[in-house]
Amino acid sequence: MTLNGIDTLSGYVPDVITYNDMKNGVKDNINRCSYQPDRERTYIVVNPNKSGSGEKLITKYSEFVEKMTFILNSMNVNLDDMDVIRADFCFNSTDKQSYYSYQKLHRLLISCLAKAYKYKNCYVSNSLWDFERLSVAIKKDDSEIENYNKYRESDGKDESANRLEMRSKRMSGTTIEYQFMTKWFERLDKAQKVFEDVQKEYNDHLEKLYKDDLRKTPKERDYLSLNAFLLQHKECIYTRKQMIDLVGRFEEVKNPTKKADKFKDSHKIEYFSKKDLEYIIKILKKKTTEYFNS
Repeated sequence: MTLNGIDTLSGYVPDVITYNDMKNGVKDNINRCSYQPDRERTYIVVNPNKSGSGEKLITKYSEFVEKMTFILNSMNVNLDDMDVIRADFCFNSTDKQSYYSYQKLHRLLISCLAKAYKYKNCYVSNSLWDFERLSVAIKKDDSEIENYNKYRESDGKDESANRLEMRSKRMSGTTIEYQFMTKWFERLDKAQKVFEDVQKEYNDHLEKLYKDDLRKTPKERDYLSLNAFLLQHKECIYTRKQMIDLVGRFEEVKNPTKKADKFKDSHKIEYFSKKDLEYIIKILKKKTTEYFNS
């Protein structure tokens, strides 16, 4: 992830602001502008990375502050007067293949966050036509995180091909630095502690899914065999230990260790260790720190 920075942010500025009040061509940076007369404030959504018809992510925090100051001053608003309620920080790779290479590891990270903080709105999306994986996301009132195929989402027009985005919401009264340097660091630290719990959670669901399928008539079944089932859901199986535990839950498997190892020898499946999870979290924190110190 070589391109990292704040994608968009939203919040309130005092008094009435309309598109007619915007000078110096900053209209392109304002995705939304809505006055709330009952509170005498204007809600705005800002993308400071836009310039003319193009968009290029600002990868230094000092330059981001400079651009935000310019945008708000062009609306006769001081930077300190904006009450930010949401900010999106993204990590990006320009390599199209990286989305597929890191898809499973990113899902593991997102799954750990979902488990640690009991996210309820968790989903995976696929293309309607070719069934290719497009995104994995979890969302709740105060935060979201999503990994998505930015190349496909932008039809190849964006400089980013693979994006992992952390979003802070309901952050009124706090700073962007606090959200991403403290709150998100806390979330990431807690996520790595539930590595084992995530594997059990997946196995509990996978066990039920396969056993429910076994109860169906042969004509109604979704899986022709246990191997077919494991291949379809291998993205949710992260370690050899998890695989042994999973296959050991089915009566047809007499030797779970042998079955797990034979499956690994015969099929392509990627395993991770807790150190892999700790490493990616370390890198995300390092990239974030570098950004806010730039």
